[in-house]
Amino acid sequence: PELASPFPAENGDAARGDADMIVDPPKLERKLSDSLNKSEWSPLDNALQSVIKIFCVSATPNFYVPWQIHPQRSSSSSGFVIEGKRIICNAHGITNHVYIRVRKHGDATKYRAKLLATGHDCDLALLTVDDENFWRGLKPLHFGNIPALQASVIVIGYPKGGDCISVTKGVVSRVVIATYSHSNQVLLCVQIDAAINSGNSGGPALQGDKVVGVAFQGMNKAQNIGYIIPATVVKQFINDVDRNGNFSGIPCVGLKTQILENESLRKSLKIPNDNEGILVIAMEPLAPCAKVLKVNDVIRKIDGVPVAGDGTIFFRRGERLSHVHLITSKSRGDSVRFEIMREGKTMEMEVQLGDPEKLALVPVNLYDALPSYYVYAGLVFTVLSRP
Repeated sequence: PELASPFPAENGDAARGDADMIVDPPKLERKLSDSLNKSEWSPLDNALQSVIKIFCVSATPNFYVPWQIHPQRSSSSSGFVIEGKRIICNAHGITNHVYIRVRKHGDATKYRAKLLATGHDCDLALLTVDDENFWRGLKPLHFGNIPALQASVIVIGYPKGGDCISVTKGVVSRVVIATYSHSNQVLLCVQIDAAINSGNSGGPALQGDKVVGVAFQGMNKAQNIGYIIPATVVKQFINDVDRNGNFSGIPCVGLKTQILENESLRKSLKIPNDNEGILVIAMEPLAPCAKVLKVNDVIRKIDGVPVAGDGTIFFRRGERLSHVHLITSKSRGDSVRFEIMREGKTMEMEVQLGDPEKLALVPVNLYDALPSYYVYAGLVFTVLSRP
């Protein structure tokens, strides 16, 4: 018996003969696609179409033999489409790249991508693709806010263990200030219990149809602990790039502080015993704050927000964060207002935030740059760097 065609014959003609039963696979795929009502797709279905697999070939400089470069290596990570025909991903996934290619979900073609901007401080990067065929059928994802504790999140990406897209689900465990392993920068993080493995980096964490974070790191020797870069940090990065053409970096105030929970120490500093304030113990000599603050000053408020004796500030109901968040959430060149106590007197100071790269004698990060060196009589001199 003849098989009935899954679609009506064109021009109203009835299907005739075995030749009419043969359907070209691409044509069948288009008809099946057209037969689906995309308006009925779930937010997850729409998001899957916007998550990208990134293939990177990189070559890392050899700092022990600075005239050589390590052999090229291949790696893969994840990303997703945002407005302006751009792809956002993790900086550590494309660091020291030679070339980058990207692939859409459900597509076998790999397209050449180029780097638009990199923010090593916050471990984020922006890519684009010149080939217009790549952007067909792709819709940008939009950002939400920091999710609440125990809120459900879905993480999408291309982790190890397979070549296809992966979807994992979990809840928000906590919101914390933590160290970004790529840059050693201390920034806002959201901890979740959804599985985040190698290759997941750069994939979106979704709550409904909104991106609430970007997957970027896990924790060794621990169970069900993964971290996402919250949407607020991602938007700060994108806004900075849109404003300056590149990422200007996370600002720095250039001081070190100590908690003030000891009653005797508070008494010696002539400050009230109200569990408020942190002690300035050191400053970078070139930091802007060195011109207005002094060692043994007690910072009571930052931009009008009280700082507790343990160095935390109010974040939202039942949650507190390190006071560092008030600094790192700003842009370079912004000013921050301190209310301090010096020798028992209350004072207000305004400090302009600086560039940490200009404050540090030894650079913290040397990404995407070849080391400079000088050879003299068999001796090789190079710029001091951190391991």
